[in-house]
Amino acid sequence: MNDLNLAYAEKVEQWNLPEWNYIVEESAIVFRLTDIEKNQLSNSTTARIIATIPFAANCEDPERTAIAHICLYLAELKGFQKYCAHVPSDDSDIFNRLEAISNFKGGNREIIRHGINLLALKMLEGYKRSSQKDEKNGIYNPLVSGKWNYKSIKNDLLNKLSKIDCPALDELFYSDVFAYAW
Repeated sequence: MNDLNLAYAEKVEQWNLPEWNYIVEESAIVFRLTDIEKNQLSNSTTARIIATIPFAANCEDPERTAIAHICLYLAELKGFQKYCAHVPSDDSDIFNRLEAISNFKGGNREIIRHGINLLALKMLEGYKRSSQKDEKNGIYNPLVSGKWNYKSIKNDLLNKLSKIDCPALDELFYSDVFAYAW
């Protein structure tokens, strides 16, 4: 185990359960989550990836970064869809919608990039899963519009993920990366 992974493992040991539960509890209060929404957040792999990246990358103030990014994620889910939903101007780059949660103080840039690539892959899979429903309901989806090529983007992301070794994120989340939509 290299120094970065050892540092991560030590932080997760100190942070993982009590702080994740704290973030979930406080988020439930701040965002007025129902019990069902609170449980969904607690079990959300996407939210855990978002919160874990600053720890895995050994960023400065990882708790603050994790909380800030989770708040942005929840704000989008809970009411800012009008401003945060995918729009045609996001089509130029799959990472456009992830920009707001891509700011980190210090840390290993390769590990950060790995985590963001995992989030992009989850988002892509979400667009694929919702494409029929989106088309039926008139919701903009870059796969439905033909602006994105699913296979090409997926292969590119998988290639990027294979080049950066981050067991801390992969072991926790990779098996679930295709489990449910963004």
